[in-house]
This record gives sequence, structure tokens and C-alpha cells, in this order.
Amino acid sequence: MKIVTFLSLLFCFVLAGCGTSVPMEQMTGGAPMRASAPARNVAPHVAMEYDHYTANDTLFLFVKFNDAHQVLNMQRVASRFEYSVRPGATERDAVLLRDSIQVAGQQATNTDGSLLVRFKVPSRYVVAPNILQMRLWQKTGTQGSTSSFYVMPLQPDLLRKDFMLLQGNANTPLFRSYLKVGEPLQVQYFGPDSTLQVHAYNNNAMPALPPMSTRQPPPISALQPSDTAAFSVGDTIRFQNPGLYLLDNRRGASVGLLVQEGAFPQITMAKEMLPPLIYLTTSEEREMIMKAKDPKAAIDDFWLKVARDKENARQLIRTFYTRVEEANRRFTSHKEGWASDRGMVFIIYGRPNNVSRVGNTEAWIYRESASTPYIKFVFNKKENNFTNNYYELIRRREYEENWYSTVSKWRAGITENM
Repeated sequence: MKIVTFLSLLFCFVLAGCGTSVPMEQMTGGAPMRASAPARNVAPHVAMEYDHYTANDTLFLFVKFNDAHQVLNMQRVASRFEYSVRPGATERDAVLLRDSIQVAGQQATNTDGSLLVRFKVPSRYVVAPNILQMRLWQKTGTQGSTSSFYVMPLQPDLLRKDFMLLQGNANTPLFRSYLKVGEPLQVQYFGPDSTLQVHAYNNNAMPALPPMSTRQPPPISALQPSDTAAFSVGDTIRFQNPGLYLLDNRRGASVGLLVQEGAFPQITMAKEMLPPLIYLTTSEEREMIMKAKDPKAAIDDFWLKVARDKENARQLIRTFYTRVEEANRRFTSHKEGWASDRGMVFIIYGRPNNVSRVGNTEAWIYRESASTPYIKFVFNKKENNFTNNYYELIRRREYEENWYSTVSKWRAGITENM
């Protein structure tokens, strides 16, 4: 097989225990995560991810379900998977295609407890405005059951993709938009064209601007490739340099990958702890940390000053960097998840009480509490060649008071109601 080469912390024991939830395809309601809450009290949240390819006038779909909070083993609790194609997103719309798959007792193939379901849809149904509706049934006891519902627009562009990206060591769909430097990646082809172009980009994407900022982030389309290569059947690719890469075929299908150093999406080194602090610190504080002879000690000192004691510092660190890691898993696109608009809001405010989607708009609602007023953030999906998981916040001046109030609580070492 041909190989293609293309271009000690004070609270480290806390970071090592950070959460391992996966990128979000759909997020539902639930109480915001609290640093002091034990893992067993976290409610389950069944997240869905998908990948696909087209061959012989058929769309082949791979759908992965897992509990983002690692409360449930989906292979054990899932019983039945149902899907239908309708000309709308509700179950009141006419049925064009319907089927179900029994998944109870499926042989354990994924060590993380996730459930992988494979099915296919004839290409004649992959047209606008058709919607794929999916429902996963789960056992909740000896006789009880519950279900999770998902929708996916059947855009004709899905039919252009005749390849799959596979984890090099597992031979399973990648199901994520990031890789580690040197991590093996394989491509499986299902169409007549068995080559892909790989474009490398010098990605200097900036962290998200505050919710009340009037400035506009630079468009993804402004990114220009710095290098291009090609690989074909039998190749295993290893990206030896961090950066942003775009893989595309001649039919116009493309997949973006962010290649990172270290243990990404986890935060394990002092130099990785500093960038997300942009949402809590002043420019002078960040400059002081960067110029410090011992950045690790400078970061430790920042958290200790904020928390005022070690125990509270542990809680703050656990809450903040668990959210950073979860944002990396869920929202990584052409830049790290923590640096995205949704990542910024998630880190500072926590898990929203409710998430709703209408078309390409996603709304996050945080209900009013004794210490936090009601607030709603609206994100618009931005179509691009790199990802279908990038949303930009609609920024408003009226966010300013709430934003500074919430940041002030972090800086006062307050972990309650976070």
C-alpha cells in the first residue's frame, strides 16, 4: 500500500478527566453543565452523526448514535430504528418511503458504546424539498421505551459524493472533521473516478468575536490553497503538518479536515489552555501570560486569582476546559470548535435549555433563573466547501450587558448556575 505524506500543570489531573462527548449533530434541552455535579447526574443526550456515499443510483447512509454525556451504552439500550422520506420535516407530511431496522442486541463493534446503523435511499428520493426523518427507539426499563427524532434534508448535492473517508486503524467512517498530525486516513471509492485532490490551506482563522460586536468575520471563501496534491485507490494519507485541508472529487463533492497537533480535541498542555481564555481575559492579561518565563505557572496564577482558593479553581478549570473540549468535538469546522461562534457561547453560557432549528437557522435559548436572565442566541448556517457544521451568530448590541455580566461571574470565581 502506498503511503502519501502531505505537506507538569498545577491542575493537570483535572484536565485528564475532562469529558469525551462527540461533535453535535443535534442538541436538545437540558440543564447547563455544572462543575460540581457528578457525572452520574448528567441526563442522557443521544447525538446523531452521519456519513454517506452514492453508487448505482442509490444513496448509502451510515448513521451513528451515541450518548454525548456517556450515560447510556447505545448498543445496549437501542431497540429499533425507523426512517421515512417525506416532502416536509413533520410526521404529518405524506410518506414517500418508509422502513425500519431492528437493532436490539446488535453485536458490540464500537468500544465507545455508540450504535452504527446502515441503510440506503434510492436516488430518486434525493431531491428538494424531501426530508429524511429518523427515529431511534430506546428501552427505558423492563417494558418502557422512549425515542429520539432527527431530520436531514435530502439535498441533491449528496449524490455527488462517491467516496468515504475511513479511520485508518479502524476501517470505519471517520465521523469527524478533524485529525491528529500523522493519523492515518484511508479513502474508499464507489464511483468511476478513483482519485481525489487534496488542497492545503494556511489557516489563520480568528476566534469568535463577542456577541455584541459590529464587525463581520472574514468569509471562508477568502481562504486560498497553498499547495495541492492527489491520491488514488490504495493510498493511505498522513498529514504531517497541522492546518486546514480540503479533499474533493471531480463531481464537486468535498470534505474539509482540520489537522491538529497534540491530543486535540483534548486540552493537555499549558500552551493549549491559553487561547480559549480570550473570552475571559483582557489583552494585557494574555500578553503577560504569553511573555511569562513559565506560561504554565502564569495560567495557574490566573485561575487561582480568579477562584481565590484551590478547590474553587479546580471547579472552574473543570467546567471551563470540559466545555472547551466538548466545543472542539461538536463545533470544529475550518477552525477549532472553541473558536467558533457556537463554541464561544457554549463555553461561556454552558448547555442551552433548548435548541430549535428552522431551515438553516439554529436558535439557543437559556431560560431565566435566579441569577441569569433569559437570553436567546440565533445562528445562521453558512454554506461552504469545508463543512456543513459551521454556523455564524447573528450579533446584536443588546447582548452586551448580559455578556459582560456572565463573564464577570467567571472572573469572580462563581461556579453556581453554570
